[in-house]
Amino acid sequence: MPRAELTEIAASESGVAGPLRVLVLDGHSSAALAFVRSLGRAGHWVAVGHKKGLFSVAACSRYCRAQVEYDSPTASASRFAQSVREFSRKLDAEIIAPMTEATVWPLAKHRTEFEPEIAVVAPGLSAMEKVSDKFWVSQTSPQFGILPPATSLIHDVKELEQAASWQFPIFIKDRFSIRWAEDNGVSGWVEYASTHESLTEKVRSRIDRTGEAFIQAYCPGVGIGISCLMLSGRAYLPFQWRRIREKDPRGSGSSTRVSVAINAQLLEFTEALLSSAGFEGLAMTEFRLDPASQRARVLEVNGRPWGSMQLPVHCGLNYPLHAIEWYANQEAPPRSLAYEEGITCRWLAADLTHLKKVIAGKPKDWPLPYPPRLQTIVKMAAPWYPGLRYDDISLSDPWPGLVGLANWVRENFGANS
Repeated sequence: MPRAELTEIAASESGVAGPLRVLVLDGHSSAALAFVRSLGRAGHWVAVGHKKGLFSVAACSRYCRAQVEYDSPTASASRFAQSVREFSRKLDAEIIAPMTEATVWPLAKHRTEFEPEIAVVAPGLSAMEKVSDKFWVSQTSPQFGILPPATSLIHDVKELEQAASWQFPIFIKDRFSIRWAEDNGVSGWVEYASTHESLTEKVRSRIDRTGEAFIQAYCPGVGIGISCLMLSGRAYLPFQWRRIREKDPRGSGSSTRVSVAINAQLLEFTEALLSSAGFEGLAMTEFRLDPASQRARVLEVNGRPWGSMQLPVHCGLNYPLHAIEWYANQEAPPRSLAYEEGITCRWLAADLTHLKKVIAGKPKDWPLPYPPRLQTIVKMAAPWYPGLRYDDISLSDPWPGLVGLANWVRENFGANS
């Protein structure tokens, strides 16, 4: 069994502990930081778990009362679940909240070993497997009125003839962010091809390693996210945002985004798609929206807490708190709540990565436009303006932002970078 190291942290403020004891996993993630801050401010006692070797930004929060390190969940899902069960009992945790697929999947699979004593903030395993499958999403989406980009699941390079008319770049992906084979998981990765020769080479390599390659044409437009808490086939607390910058300008998670009004079609689609999978819990659906035609394409679904979780919290939708109340007490939130539009939220460390890549210049094999250096520097220069918030920087909880910034500098400009 993996050895878990438990460290108690003295409370940095006086007061009575909250009514629930919550263990938040994946402390390296921005979603974990949003959970820790939201639950801690609400009076709950919060501990943070994180994988050994990863910088845990959430453990730096003043609201973190204890932290635990664990071995990689993908090395053995069953051993990971067993170690989580043991140290959650030592912490007297009542709820466990995993943030990423690396921890959600093992705990969803082994849920019966925790409940009813300890609630697990995770969807059912069958639903999780469906929405995590990019190919399932691409095949199921058309029946609900929104198409994916041109997509194909390739098992032989001869099948690449299907993509002969596609424009480059073409993305080569895994069907799953993590491909689980019984007890072990292998993280997927995304790459792109700018020529037919490169596409053939990368697809052949992917097939040799995984048996298949999921390819998808580049989808131009603006990144849009729709999030909700799915309960009994209905979307509660819907929220929408638009991406402003991405960590990697060629495509990745957002580093800056802004809250916008709900698009009724995208919300209806999201509810129908998640309901068809039997999904319950926190989820977000990612789209690309063509500004000219206003036509949307669906890219993928995250059936778990997502990276930009702090934005809806800033706007008045406290997903972490509502989720905990549901899983702990079956207390459903309102179907919808008004939220503040036009709030911009940035993750400073991720934004600096975006800036670094822009300054380095467009990669030679990237065939599409790339953000201009001067314009990007000017846009990012202002540390504050009306409506600007941060995922990581907080005056009332400064250490995650400060330590995270120092960690970013060390990783990007240290001796071994």
